[in-house]
Amino acid sequence: MNLFEALRIALLDLALHKFRSALATLGIILGVASVEAMISISEGAKQETLARIAALGVDNIIIRSVKPSQTEGAGDRGQDQRWQMEYGLLRRDLAHVRQTFPGVRHVVGLRNMRLNLYGPGGRQLDVSVIATEPDYLHITRSTIPRGRFLTWTDDFARAQTCVLGEQAARKLFGWRDPMGQWVRLGTGSYQVVGILDNPAALKDAGGDDVNNQVFIPLATARARFGDASISRSAGASEQVRVQLDGIAIQMTDPEYVIPTAARLENYLSKTHRRRDYQLLVPLELMEQAVQTRRIWTIVMVVIAGISLLVGGVGIMNIMLANVSDRRKEIGTRRALGARRQDILRQFVFESATLTSLGGFAGIALGYVLARSVSVYAGWPTIITPASIIVGFAASFLVGLVFGLWPASQAARVSPIEALRSE
Repeated sequence: MNLFEALRIALLDLALHKFRSALATLGIILGVASVEAMISISEGAKQETLARIAALGVDNIIIRSVKPSQTEGAGDRGQDQRWQMEYGLLRRDLAHVRQTFPGVRHVVGLRNMRLNLYGPGGRQLDVSVIATEPDYLHITRSTIPRGRFLTWTDDFARAQTCVLGEQAARKLFGWRDPMGQWVRLGTGSYQVVGILDNPAALKDAGGDDVNNQVFIPLATARARFGDASISRSAGASEQVRVQLDGIAIQMTDPEYVIPTAARLENYLSKTHRRRDYQLLVPLELMEQAVQTRRIWTIVMVVIAGISLLVGGVGIMNIMLANVSDRRKEIGTRRALGARRQDILRQFVFESATLTSLGGFAGIALGYVLARSVSVYAGWPTIITPASIIVGFAASFLVGLVFGLWPASQAARVSPIEALRSE
């Protein structure tokens, strides 16, 4: 018996028992759909996580100032209540990195000015004011669609210029052209010289979207505002003294990132009496994210695979019932010259056909489930060829494995006893 003839007989038998065949394949359909949906959801979440981490730059190292506990932070000032909190990165830290660390392409200081901006009608806007340096543009991989970014000339001259992120520009000026306009920051006004766009919507030292920020020269911020600022949260306010809220470093080669991060940790731990800083290494975060997603995917696929095993048991039961119901057919075929391997091949092929049809239906259902999760839950999903191949291959293998025992039972049927029993 050739494969075409075996397939034809298998389809005819399944057509004679439509309802029973549908129930038998239900477990396979749900199992394959679960496998495909889980892989799609996991792959989508992984890609989104990696994209967000990659936006920080795998060749970057970011150091952020971290507010220590109240008692720990006030220790340096004793009874002087003018500064309730003094912490964070220092300008000497920035200078040390510039002067002594090899393999550094760009390094900039960042300062969150903690200033309130107001739009038309006196409404307070959720826009951050960040003081930084010209190389910030390269580290964040941002672009300037209009105008220019801050320059070293602005920094040296303590110029009162500013660059607006695209979202900040819309909030401040609406549909008006912001170029050349003036933005009031504190007691001074700053002229808009450019518009910044970061396609990845990168989060900066202040935790805000880069596109939702106003940028001024770091030297200007120090000259005009000093190191003191007022931090407001939950209706309360306190004075803080922070020289730098962040230091962003871009390496010439990603291979230098991990060793440089270790060296930075060693330096900061010795020069800061308390841990008022946080070291963020996107490359390490990416590696951890990949490992975590891999483990999560394995767990989810194993859970979904249980449905396939349950479906396989159902297939075995159906095929054993088929062997019992078709003993006369088996006996007749054996009496007409069919060999045991022909009977074995026929029943294995029927089992594989049954599960393969369930696999196709499961793939379609898995696609619908993945798209539904993406649309209604807002989770990113990516249906890959690998998920489709894995789902179909799993269903086919289940048919082969769980069809072998019923097929071997059918092959052992004696033609004389089968005909006599009827």
